[in-house]
Amino acid sequence: MKNRNISFLIFLLLISGQLFSQSVFPGKSTIKKTDYFGLVLNQTIPEKQLAEYWENYLDTFGKAKGRRGVVTVDKASILRLSSKPVEIVSEVSSPNKGQSQVFIAVSVEGKFIENYNGQTYNVVESILKDFAENATAKNEVKIADDLFTEAEKNHEKLVKKNEDAKKEMDKAEKRIKELQNEIEQNNKEIENSLTDLKNKQRALEVQKSKIR
Repeated sequence: MKNRNISFLIFLLLISGQLFSQSVFPGKSTIKKTDYFGLVLNQTIPEKQLAEYWENYLDTFGKAKGRRGVVTVDKASILRLSSKPVEIVSEVSSPNKGQSQVFIAVSVEGKFIENYNGQTYNVVESILKDFAENATAKNEVKIADDLFTEAEKNHEKLVKKNEDAKKEMDKAEKRIKELQNEIEQNNKEIENSLTDLKNKQRALEVQKSKIR
Protein backbone atom coordinates (compact mmCIF):
# COMPACT_ATOMS: atom_id res chain seq x y z
CA MET A 1 0.00 0.00 0.00
CA LYS A 2 2.88 2.37 0.89
CA ASN A 3 4.59 1.74 -2.49
CA ARG A 4 1.34 2.41 -4.34
CA ASN A 5 0.90 5.73 -2.52
CA ILE A 6 4.47 6.73 -3.39
CA SER A 7 3.94 5.81 -7.06
CA PHE A 8 0.73 7.85 -7.17
CA LEU A 9 2.50 10.82 -5.56
CA ILE A 10 5.30 10.60 -8.16
CA PHE A 11 2.63 10.53 -10.88
CA LEU A 12 0.97 13.69 -9.51
CA LEU A 13 4.31 15.49 -9.19
CA LEU A 14 5.28 14.63 -12.77
CA ILE A 15 1.94 15.84 -14.14
CA SER A 16 2.03 19.02 -12.05
CA GLY A 17 5.54 19.73 -13.33
CA GLN A 18 4.36 19.42 -16.92
CA LEU A 19 1.40 21.73 -16.40
CA PHE A 20 3.42 24.50 -14.76
CA SER A 21 6.54 24.33 -16.96
CA GLN A 22 4.96 24.54 -20.42
CA SER A 23 4.91 28.01 -21.99
CA VAL A 24 4.81 29.53 -25.48
CA PHE A 25 6.93 32.52 -26.52
CA PRO A 26 8.65 34.03 -29.61
CA GLY A 27 12.06 32.72 -30.53
CA LYS A 28 14.69 32.10 -33.20
CA SER A 29 16.43 28.95 -34.32
CA THR A 30 18.98 27.87 -36.91
CA ILE A 31 17.83 24.77 -38.74
CA LYS A 32 19.98 23.26 -41.49
CA LYS A 33 22.10 26.46 -41.57
CA THR A 34 19.05 28.66 -42.07
CA ASP A 35 17.86 31.17 -39.45
CA TYR A 36 14.14 31.16 -38.67
CA PHE A 37 11.90 33.36 -36.55
CA GLY A 38 8.99 31.56 -34.94
CA LEU A 39 7.51 30.36 -31.68
CA VAL A 40 8.87 28.14 -28.92
CA LEU A 41 7.07 25.76 -26.59
CA ASN A 42 8.81 24.67 -23.39
CA GLN A 43 8.02 21.23 -22.00
CA THR A 44 9.30 18.70 -19.48
CA ILE A 45 8.31 15.67 -21.55
CA PRO A 46 11.49 13.78 -22.58
CA GLU A 47 12.81 14.95 -25.96
CA LYS A 48 12.44 11.58 -27.70
CA GLN A 49 8.84 11.20 -26.55
CA LEU A 50 8.01 14.82 -27.36
CA ALA A 51 9.42 14.45 -30.90
CA GLU A 52 7.19 11.43 -31.47
CA TYR A 53 4.10 13.28 -30.21
CA TRP A 54 5.00 16.34 -32.31
CA GLU A 55 5.50 14.43 -35.55
CA ASN A 56 2.20 12.59 -35.06
CA TYR A 57 0.48 15.89 -34.30
CA LEU A 58 1.84 17.59 -37.43
CA ASP A 59 0.63 14.61 -39.47
CA THR A 60 -2.89 15.94 -38.89
CA PHE A 61 -2.01 18.95 -41.10
CA GLY A 62 -0.14 17.07 -43.82
CA LYS A 63 2.66 14.59 -44.43
CA ALA A 64 5.21 15.20 -41.66
CA LYS A 65 8.85 14.24 -42.22
CA GLY A 66 11.11 13.87 -39.20
CA ARG A 67 14.87 13.42 -39.00
CA ARG A 68 17.16 14.02 -36.02
CA GLY A 69 14.64 16.23 -34.24
CA VAL A 70 13.78 18.32 -37.30
CA VAL A 71 10.17 17.88 -38.42
CA THR A 72 8.83 19.53 -41.57
CA VAL A 73 5.57 19.64 -43.49
CA ASP A 74 6.00 20.95 -47.03
CA LYS A 75 2.29 21.32 -47.78
CA ALA A 76 0.30 21.68 -44.58
CA SER A 77 -3.42 22.40 -44.62
CA ILE A 78 -4.18 25.09 -42.03
CA LEU A 79 -7.32 26.86 -43.24
CA ARG A 80 -7.17 29.36 -40.36
CA LEU A 81 -3.98 30.68 -41.97
CA SER A 82 -4.57 30.22 -45.67
CA SER A 83 -6.59 28.30 -48.21
CA LYS A 84 -3.28 27.49 -49.87
CA PRO A 85 -0.66 24.99 -48.60
CA VAL A 86 1.45 26.20 -45.69
CA GLU A 87 5.09 25.24 -45.05
CA ILE A 88 6.08 24.18 -41.54
CA VAL A 89 9.68 23.96 -40.33
CA SER A 90 10.16 22.81 -36.76
CA GLU A 91 12.65 21.27 -34.39
CA VAL A 92 12.41 19.39 -31.10
CA SER A 93 15.42 19.77 -28.82
CA SER A 94 16.53 19.63 -25.20
CA PRO A 95 18.34 22.89 -24.29
CA ASN A 96 18.66 22.00 -20.61
CA LYS A 97 18.54 18.88 -18.47
CA GLY A 98 14.93 18.03 -17.65
CA GLN A 99 13.61 20.47 -20.25
CA SER A 100 12.51 19.89 -23.84
CA GLN A 101 11.48 22.38 -26.47
CA VAL A 102 9.52 22.67 -29.70
CA PHE A 103 10.41 25.43 -32.15
CA ILE A 104 8.11 26.11 -35.10
CA ALA A 105 8.37 28.47 -38.06
CA VAL A 106 5.50 28.80 -40.53
CA SER A 107 5.54 30.13 -44.08
CA VAL A 108 2.26 31.43 -45.49
CA GLU A 109 2.34 32.11 -49.22
CA GLY A 110 6.14 32.08 -49.15
CA LYS A 111 6.49 34.41 -46.19
CA PHE A 112 7.59 33.25 -42.71
CA ILE A 113 6.46 34.84 -39.45
CA GLU A 114 8.43 38.02 -38.87
CA ASN A 115 6.80 39.73 -35.87
CA TYR A 116 5.25 39.06 -32.50
CA ASN A 117 1.65 39.74 -33.46
CA GLY A 118 -0.82 39.37 -36.29
CA GLN A 119 -3.08 36.52 -37.42
CA THR A 120 -0.29 34.13 -38.41
CA TYR A 121 1.47 34.47 -35.05
CA ASN A 122 -1.78 34.08 -33.09
CA VAL A 123 -2.86 30.99 -35.03
CA VAL A 124 0.56 29.32 -34.66
CA GLU A 125 0.52 30.17 -30.95
CA SER A 126 -2.88 28.48 -30.60
CA ILE A 127 -1.54 25.44 -32.50
CA LEU A 128 1.35 25.11 -30.05
CA LYS A 129 -0.96 25.50 -27.05
CA ASP A 130 -3.31 22.87 -28.48
CA PHE A 131 -0.35 20.55 -29.02
CA ALA A 132 0.84 21.19 -25.45
CA GLU A 133 -2.51 19.99 -24.10
CA ASN A 134 -2.49 17.03 -26.50
CA ALA A 135 1.07 16.00 -25.59
CA THR A 136 0.48 16.42 -21.86
CA ALA A 137 -2.64 14.24 -22.04
CA LYS A 138 -0.75 11.54 -23.96
CA ASN A 139 2.16 11.70 -21.56
CA GLU A 140 -0.17 11.43 -18.56
CA VAL A 141 -1.47 8.19 -20.08
CA LYS A 142 2.10 6.98 -20.70
CA ILE A 143 3.22 7.77 -17.14
CA ALA A 144 0.12 6.11 -15.68
CA ASP A 145 0.67 3.10 -17.96
CA ASP A 146 4.35 2.85 -16.95
CA LEU A 147 3.40 2.99 -13.26
CA PHE A 148 0.69 0.38 -13.82
CA THR A 149 3.14 -1.87 -15.68
CA GLU A 150 5.68 -1.52 -12.86
CA ALA A 151 3.02 -2.29 -10.24
CA GLU A 152 1.83 -5.26 -12.31
CA LYS A 153 5.37 -6.65 -12.55
CA ASN A 154 5.86 -6.23 -8.79
CA HIS A 155 2.54 -7.99 -8.19
CA GLU A 156 3.53 -10.85 -10.48
CA LYS A 157 6.87 -11.19 -8.65
CA LEU A 158 5.09 -11.38 -5.30
CA VAL A 159 2.61 -13.93 -6.62
CA LYS A 160 5.45 -16.05 -8.02
CA LYS A 161 7.39 -15.73 -4.76
CA ASN A 162 4.31 -16.87 -2.86
CA GLU A 163 3.75 -19.78 -5.26
CA ASP A 164 7.40 -20.83 -4.94
CA ALA A 165 7.13 -20.71 -1.14
CA LYS A 166 3.96 -22.83 -1.31
CA LYS A 167 5.72 -25.37 -3.53
CA GLU A 168 8.61 -25.54 -1.06
CA MET A 169 6.14 -25.95 1.77
CA ASP A 170 4.34 -28.75 -0.13
CA LYS A 171 7.69 -30.47 -0.68
CA ALA A 172 8.53 -30.07 3.01
CA GLU A 173 5.13 -31.46 4.04
CA LYS A 174 5.59 -34.39 1.67
CA ARG A 175 9.06 -35.04 3.07
CA ILE A 176 7.73 -34.84 6.65
CA LYS A 177 5.04 -37.40 5.73
CA GLU A 178 7.71 -39.66 4.24
CA LEU A 179 9.86 -39.32 7.38
CA GLN A 180 6.87 -40.05 9.62
CA ASN A 181 6.15 -43.21 7.64
CA GLU A 182 9.83 -44.11 7.82
CA ILE A 183 9.83 -43.62 11.61
CA GLU A 184 6.72 -45.79 11.98
CA GLN A 185 8.33 -48.52 9.87
CA ASN A 186 11.58 -48.24 11.83
CA ASN A 187 9.65 -48.53 15.13
CA LYS A 188 8.05 -51.74 13.93
CA GLU A 189 11.42 -53.08 12.84
CA ILE A 190 12.95 -52.04 16.17
CA GLU A 191 10.19 -53.95 18.03
CA ASN A 192 10.76 -57.00 15.86
CA SER A 193 14.52 -56.66 16.29
CA LEU A 194 14.12 -56.39 20.07
CA THR A 195 11.96 -59.50 20.15
CA ASP A 196 14.50 -61.34 18.03
CA LEU A 197 17.30 -60.09 20.30
CA LYS A 198 15.52 -61.38 23.41
CA ASN A 199 14.85 -64.74 21.78
CA LYS A 200 18.49 -65.06 20.80
CA GLN A 201 19.59 -64.07 24.29
CA ARG A 202 17.40 -66.81 25.82
CA ALA A 203 18.75 -69.29 23.31
CA LEU A 204 22.27 -68.25 24.29
CA GLU A 205 21.53 -68.72 27.99
CA VAL A 206 20.07 -72.15 27.30
CA GLN A 207 23.20 -73.21 25.47
CA LYS A 208 25.42 -71.80 28.21
CA SER A 209 23.49 -73.78 30.83
CA LYS A 210 24.42 -77.04 29.09
CA ILE A 211 28.07 -76.44 29.72
CA ARG A 212 29.32 -78.19 32.90
